[in-house]
Amino acid sequence: MECLFLRYASRVVPGFLVVFVLSAGQTYAQSAYVQEGDRVEARFRTFRNQLDQFYRSLRSTVEQNAPSLLPELQDAPPQPVVFGYQLVPRISDSPAAGNAAPIASFSYSWPITQGYIDNEGVRLARAQQDLRQIGDTEGAGDPAVLLKLIGDYRNIVTNQGTIDQYIQYNRFWQRSIAQDRSRFDQMTKLYEVLKSGLPAAAAAVQQILGKPDVPSFVGIVRRGTERVLLRVPLYTDIEDQDFLAEAKQSIEGMWRATEAGIEYAIEVDMRRVPASQLYRAGTVPRRGDHLDLRAHTGRFPDDGAVLTTGAEATHSLVGRYVALGPGDLSSRTLAHEFGHLLGFRDGYIRGYQDLGERGFEILELTSVFDDIMTAPRQGNVRAAHFKLILDELR
Repeated sequence: MECLFLRYASRVVPGFLVVFVLSAGQTYAQSAYVQEGDRVEARFRTFRNQLDQFYRSLRSTVEQNAPSLLPELQDAPPQPVVFGYQLVPRISDSPAAGNAAPIASFSYSWPITQGYIDNEGVRLARAQQDLRQIGDTEGAGDPAVLLKLIGDYRNIVTNQGTIDQYIQYNRFWQRSIAQDRSRFDQMTKLYEVLKSGLPAAAAAVQQILGKPDVPSFVGIVRRGTERVLLRVPLYTDIEDQDFLAEAKQSIEGMWRATEAGIEYAIEVDMRRVPASQLYRAGTVPRRGDHLDLRAHTGRFPDDGAVLTTGAEATHSLVGRYVALGPGDLSSRTLAHEFGHLLGFRDGYIRGYQDLGERGFEILELTSVFDDIMTAPRQGNVRAAHFKLILDELR
């Protein structure tokens, strides 16, 4: 479709670079975090293409000089993550949780992500130089030399996947901040209080965030002296039956605890709802489509939670839905997201810093607590979680 660009203008406001383009009578606006994200992602695609070229050169060298090492080379670097409807993540095992860590902060931004890309670009350039240097020497046939290059390549591929997830994470949370600045302003204040390290402040925040708003569809199936079982109806339009079986097993495996001789457990009542049923009066979304997730999840019955797809990064709405992104998902993180369906909020704090034309810096703070809602990377489900739910269901 041809567009006649009549005029444009730009101006900077705190947190945004707004670009106005008039075309065929329409006005478009682009925020700083979107524009900067597009620039960083374009740089990442260039890096990935360079990595792909290096793979082809390395593979050719190995084939000619040490074909027995080809199994070590694995595959070509994966394409950048693509998110969309019906694209499900790979569920991975979670390591056993260790001792609770002290208060720790994490931050994400487009400048930080750009730094990661630049650092990997330096590593790739060094590997490219090493490969060129051995190309016309006897070293090309030295298995040890080639094994080192293969190892370098595999490490860069692993880091490529991490950067890809950072890009999707930034896309989601920077948009969330832009859409709800007032709430994130309050969370940033809590972030500063918790970061001060004052035990009383941390305990106060934990008490506020720890009480769940349990939805009415969570039911007590069995409550006795030795076993308490909670049933959670979970509607889903996901077509991948193997994934659903794995997700159910993972959630039920993580959401169990024992205390004082009483076993607490969750039963996920998975209820399939075809997309054709959700969109009887509209166009059924296709695989890979980008959705308005709030509108999409609003089509599901309200007497249960929702598990669906289409997010850039996996996230949840407390008491309502989990929307899956395409990046690898640990069983512990999935359990954390499921905790939101039970009414729990994050036990960690997510604030932000305005970087002007470079978008936002996302600030995360995990406290000294080691439960699944505070520390999704290494926390555990506790009997206390079940007791809090039972208290709300009385």
